[in-house]
Amino acid sequence: MNKRIVNLAIGLGVALIVIMMIQNYITSQRQLIEKLLEEGKAVKIVIAKVDIAKDTIITADMVSLKTEPKASMQPGDLTSLESAIGSLAVVDILRGQHINSNMLQTSTAFKFLSQSVPTGMRAFTISVDQLSGIEGLIKPGDYVDVIGTFRFPTGREGESMPIVVTLLQGIKVLASNRIISPYQVPQKAGTITLALKPEDARVLAYALTIGSIKLVLRAPLDSSVEYESNAITFEALLKKMGMYIPQPPTVAPPPTVEVYRGSSKKEEKTFK
Repeated sequence: MNKRIVNLAIGLGVALIVIMMIQNYITSQRQLIEKLLEEGKAVKIVIAKVDIAKDTIITADMVSLKTEPKASMQPGDLTSLESAIGSLAVVDILRGQHINSNMLQTSTAFKFLSQSVPTGMRAFTISVDQLSGIEGLIKPGDYVDVIGTFRFPTGREGESMPIVVTLLQGIKVLASNRIISPYQVPQKAGTITLALKPEDARVLAYALTIGSIKLVLRAPLDSSVEYESNAITFEALLKKMGMYIPQPPTVAPPPTVEVYRGSSKKEEKTFK
């Protein structure tokens, strides 16, 4: 018989024996766990499969059941997945940590966006990308400035120039994507919901139809206001860089009059 075939058969036989041994071990361990559960010496406890941030709604892929000695169970530890799924985490929960009823809040205690809108203000949602939304790092409770970029006609036919201007300052962020908690960062840009005065909401709505906007994130305690916010044009940019050279004024040609001498006509300049 071919030596190669013999070696292959031996290898397959060893692998089969190993698989059977593993299956027997798993079966014996399962039987041991079931026996400990029946005797009350072990319990199934809900644990976090991943790190769960505060104010996160717990889903099925975030939790699992783990069999542990009964002595390790603390008062309030959950023993069924249904008791955790759909609840709101009121504290940060680390991966592998027991989930306790004190860590969760039922859906009846959820907060809604409308509860976060200050009186007299309006919630206004804008779409942002990774650049205009600060890489998705803006969270509810932050304050931003809104900067707009537009094209305005120069007065010459078919020509326009870009202008950048600060539209709004010190605007509170109510939500980032669907997150309304100030303790959670979405980490992915999508939408930002701002608290605006009704007139500012109209300004921003119009600005979005004629140009583009970007958000500028403020420091937590920065309440300063720039009262003289001038539009930035190419000329203003050159002045800022110290490269602006004033153009000489355009001198209009002097007016002329038509002078007839006999049958000939000649234009002559007039002077004051």
